Amino acid sequence: MAEGEKQLSLRERNKLRTRREIHAAALEVFQAEGFAGSSVDKIAKTAGTSKGTIYVYFPDGLNDIYREIYADLSKKILNAGCNARDAETDPVKRILALAAALLELCAQPETGRFYSLLSPTLRPVLAPVLGQASSEFTVMVAEDVQALRNNDSAADATVFAELLVGAMREAAKIVSDAPRKKKSLLAGLEALAAGLARSPDRTA
Repeated sequence: MAEGEKQLSLRERNKLRTRREIHAAALEVFQAEGFAGSSVDKIAKTAGTSKGTIYVYFPDGLNDIYREIYADLSKKILNAGCNARDAETDPVKRILALAAALLELCAQPETGRFYSLLSPTLRPVLAPVLGQASSEFTVMVAEDVQALRNNDSAADATVFAELLVGAMREAAKIVSDAPRKKKSLLAGLEALAAGLARSPDRTA
């Protein structure tokens, strides 16, 4: 049990457990059917609960469920990435820590396909929560790029950061289909980040 959960009442812990069971069932249905084939009926059956219970927790039904799952996964990636990044001092290693957190989640069968491969039907549903992790990653990576390039302008650093974060997202898509490629993709991302370094005596 997480530290924060110890402070919850029994009723609150039960509600949290029910939400997690619905999340797990929704991801299981998504894995088998895709978003187009998902339904509250199928999720309820998989979770061993009623449709009524699901609508109590998620009034907007399917859309609410998948939005909350995506937002929770984004928070998980951010927390893991920030904690790992804070433990590093080298800018390249700090960038790589964020990439590793993303690829680690996307290498997991139960979450990777959902988080990294957005179908045309799912993207509009997730629109309110899309891009949260990427936006924060971009800000952090820009700070590290500035350090690598001897305090280049913030605008230049942001451009490089956007390109690196885009590469991370593409790597995540690959890993969701082929988890065995995680190590080589991380090595490639590390080389990309290291290639941005500017020697102190190099003129602008």
